Amino acid sequence: MRKNNVLIGVTASIAIYKALEVISLLKKKGCSIRVAMTKEATRFISPVVFQALTNSKVYVDVLEEFDDLSDTNITHISLAKWADVFAIVPATSNIIAKLANGISDDAVSLIGLATKAKKLIAPAMNSDMYLNPITISNINRLKEYGCEFVEPIEGDLACNTKGVGHIADVCDIADKIESMLYEKPLSGKNVIVTAGPTSEAIDPVRYITNKSSGKMGYALAKMAYNLGANTILISGQSCLRAPYGVDFVNVESAEEMLNALKDKIKNLDKAIVVMASAIADFKPKNYQNKKIKKRDMTNKMVIELTENPDLTKEINRFAKDNKIELFSIGFAAETNDLIQNATEKIKKKGLNFIVANDVSRSDIGFSSDENEVSIIYANGKIEKLDKMKKDVVAYEILRRIET
Repeated sequence: MRKNNVLIGVTASIAIYKALEVISLLKKKGCSIRVAMTKEATRFISPVVFQALTNSKVYVDVLEEFDDLSDTNITHISLAKWADVFAIVPATSNIIAKLANGISDDAVSLIGLATKAKKLIAPAMNSDMYLNPITISNINRLKEYGCEFVEPIEGDLACNTKGVGHIADVCDIADKIESMLYEKPLSGKNVIVTAGPTSEAIDPVRYITNKSSGKMGYALAKMAYNLGANTILISGQSCLRAPYGVDFVNVESAEEMLNALKDKIKNLDKAIVVMASAIADFKPKNYQNKKIKKRDMTNKMVIELTENPDLTKEINRFAKDNKIELFSIGFAAETNDLIQNATEKIKKKGLNFIVANDVSRSDIGFSSDENEVSIIYANGKIEKLDKMKKDVVAYEILRRIET
C-alpha cells in the first residue's frame, strides 16, 4: 500500500518545535521515524526530546556510529538507505543553500547528499531572507533536482515582523510527507470527489439538509491525491479541514454542486467522478428572502418541497453530451435492504460501481472514523470489505478503478 520510513532533518530555526508536532502526526499515521539534527539545532531543543518521541537515537555528530548497523558503520549512509522520505522540517536558508550547492558538512546536509529517498523541504525564515534572489535561485535549483517543497505562509515571524517565511501548517507538512510514501497509480488521472451534505435554504437563516460528516468523501479526496491524481474536492458544509494538495470547492446547495461538477469536467477529455456527497433529495419550492417570523406561522409552518436533480445522472448525461469519458462511482447510504437498494441505483444512475454502506449502524454510520462497505459492480459482482478505517476504505475503492 505504501512505504513507511521517514527521516526528519531538523535545522536551527525558531520553528523547530513544529518538527515535534509533525513527528507526532506521522506516528499517528503509522510511520517509522528517525531524526537527524544540525549541532546548531540542538541549542534550540535537546536531541533527547526527539529521541523520546521517536524511540530512536538522534544523529547529530557526523563521526557517530549506530550500534545496530548491519551493512555499514557510516551513520549517514545507513540512514540515507533506510529512509523512504527525507523531510527537512524546518529548513533554514543555510541548509537550502548547502543542499543546492552540494555542501555536506553536518548531519542533515550529509544525508541530503547521500540519500536517494524522496526529499521534502519545509522552509522557515525571515521574509527578506526567503525572498532574497539567492534563496529563490537555490530553491528553484532544488526543485529542478526533484526536491519537493511545502511552501511557507505569511504570518508572524521571530523578528517581530509579519511576512512570508512562516513555516507551513504542520498538518499540511505531515499530509505531504504521507503522500510521498505512496506509489502513484493514478498519476495523470483527474479525480473529482463530492462530499458532505447539501443545504437547501428555506429563508436566510433556515435550511433543510441531509445528515453527513463528509469524512468518507474527504478520505477519498485525500487518498486520490496520495495516489497521484489531480484531485478536486467539491464539498457541502463540513467541519473537516480541506486535504493538502487538493483543489477545494465549497458549495451549499445541490444546484451549486452540480454546476461546480460541470465546471470542473467541461474542459477534460476524461475524468473519474466519485459521488460521495449526501445530496438533499428535495428543496423548498419557494425561498423566502427575509427571515420567517414565528408570529406569522400560526403554530405551524408548511413548506412545499420540490425534487432536486439527480446529480449522478445529470453529470453522466453532461459528460456524454460533451464527449467526456467518465468513470463514475456512486455511494448508497441505506438503513435496510442494502444490496437490493444499492443494486437498483447502478443502471439507473449509469455507474461503473456503487459503494453501499449501512448507516443505521452506530459503529460505521455517520461521523464514524470507520466504515464497512460492499462494492457492487455493473456486471452484478459484489465484494464485501470488512470494517476498517475510512482512509483504508478509500484506498480499497480507488484501487479498483479501471481506466
